[in-house]
Amino acid sequence: MPTRSLPTVIGPTENALRALLTATLSTTRIDGYVAWVVLNAVSRAQSGDWRPATAKALKVPQSVVDDVAERLERDGLLTGAGVLTDDGTRELEAARSAVARATSRVVAGIDDADQEQARRTLDQIRRNAEAELMKLSTG
Repeated sequence: MPTRSLPTVIGPTENALRALLTATLSTTRIDGYVAWVVLNAVSRAQSGDWRPATAKALKVPQSVVDDVAERLERDGLLTGAGVLTDDGTRELEAARSAVARATSRVVAGIDDADQEQARRTLDQIRRNAEAELMKLSTG
């Protein structure tokens, strides 16, 4: 049997996982992936401005993060100072629980060693992709 190329595995997997996340988040007031990442970044921020690091992690211009933060503020999930409101905290906790349940179903039947190997491999692929992005942006 011919070996499948990595993009033919990663692409459909990414699409399925993103669709599952979107469907899972639809049970909350969190309206998509970027909002999910922003709310998680806010909740984990120790101090300072979380926006540049979030934009860097998402590989998007900071204006995208700013726009989503403004929308989350209008929706009552963030304050103007970029802090979770009580509603934001409740929605994020509910979403995290739902995502954890979905994740446990997705990895059911995959033993811990295989999951760890997948994490190591995907981390290395991400690091390599980030290095390639750096070359393209400076080159």
